[in-house]
Amino acid sequence: MSRRGENIYKRKDGRWEGRYIKGRRENGKIHYGYVYRKSYKATKAKLLEMKWFYSQIQTVQGTYSGSVRDWIEHCLEQQKDQVKYSTLTTYKYKMEKYLLPFLGETALREITQKEIQKWIAALEELPLSSSTIHMIVQTARRYFEQAVTEAALETNPCNGAVLPKKEATKIQPLTVEDQKKLEETAAAEKNGKPILFALQTGLRIGEVAALRWEDIDFSNNLITICHTYQRVLSEGTGTELQLGRPKTKASERVLPLSSRLKSWLLSWRPAQQTEFVFQVGDHPMEPRLISYHFAKICKKAGIINCHFYQLRHTFATRLLETSGTIAGISALLGHTSTKTTLDIYTGSDLTDRRKMVNELSMGWVN
Repeated sequence: MSRRGENIYKRKDGRWEGRYIKGRRENGKIHYGYVYRKSYKATKAKLLEMKWFYSQIQTVQGTYSGSVRDWIEHCLEQQKDQVKYSTLTTYKYKMEKYLLPFLGETALREITQKEIQKWIAALEELPLSSSTIHMIVQTARRYFEQAVTEAALETNPCNGAVLPKKEATKIQPLTVEDQKKLEETAAAEKNGKPILFALQTGLRIGEVAALRWEDIDFSNNLITICHTYQRVLSEGTGTELQLGRPKTKASERVLPLSSRLKSWLLSWRPAQQTEFVFQVGDHPMEPRLISYHFAKICKKAGIINCHFYQLRHTFATRLLETSGTIAGISALLGHTSTKTTLDIYTGSDLTDRRKMVNELSMGWVN
C-alpha cells in the first residue's frame, strides 16, 4: 500500500516501485518515470533523488517536453527553405542513422553532457572514421544550440564533450611519372576526357559532370563553375541524381582557361551542339560512370589504388611545386578558406622542401 503522496508500491514480484513525473508530452499528458528497488527505503531515497532532478530540469530548462526526435524533426522542417536539398537530406540521414536510434526517444530536457558522451562512445564502436564522428556530432550540436536559442534548453549538452582525435589526412597525389602515364592512356581512350580535364582544373567530380559549354568563355579564356551533378539521398530509402549549386559559395568560381585545355576543349566540341561538355544521351555523364571509366583507365595505365579525387590533389600539388601561392590555389580549388588548403596540402609532397633544404645547405661553411 502506498503512503499518501509518495507513489511507492510493492509489486507482486517483491520489488518496490516508485513513480515520479518527468514532464508532459506534446499532447499534454503526464510523462512518468519509474524506479525499482528491493526495499522500500532504497526506493524512497532514489525516488526523492529523481523528483529533485526533474524539478531542476523543468525549472532551469523551460517548458518544452518533447523528445529529441520531436526536436530534430522540428529543426529539419525549419531548414527546408534554408539549405540545399542535398544538404538537408544529408543532415536528416546523419540524425536518423546515428543520433535518433540512441537518444531519439529521450526527452530533450533530459539530455546532458554525460548522455552525449555515452552516445559518442557508442559511435566509436561503429565502423566510422573519427572525421565522420566529428561531422555527426557537429550536426547534432547545431540542433541542440537551436534549442538553446529557442529557450527549450539552457545550455548545449554537446559543449565540453570529448571527441576522438582526428586522424591526420594523408594526401597521395600522383607522381609526375604516374600523371604522365595516366594522361597518355586517357588521351587514347574514348572516355578519358573527364580525367584530362580534372588534371588541368582540379574540379570535383560533380563539377566536372555538370560543366556546360555555355560555362566556357573561349573569347576571354575563362571557365565558370556554377553547378554540380551528384547523387543525393531521396525522401525515400534510395538516392537520386540532382543538378544543383556547388558545395559552398566559394565553390562558385571562375577559372582561367589554359591554352592547352582550350585546345583540347575545341577539339572535343561535337559538331552537333550539346548542353554538357561530358554528356550521355540528353543528360550529364553521371559521376559513377566517370569513376567507372577512370578505374578502367587507371588499370590500363598500371596505376593502382587511385581515386578520382586524387586528380584534384595532383592538380594542387603541381601548383605548389611551381611556387603557386596558398591563396591562389585555395581560390582555384573553391575552398572556403585558405586554412582548408593549408590543412590538406601543406606537406603533401617533399619535392619543394628537399629543394629548399639543399639550397640552404649549399651556403653553409664547413
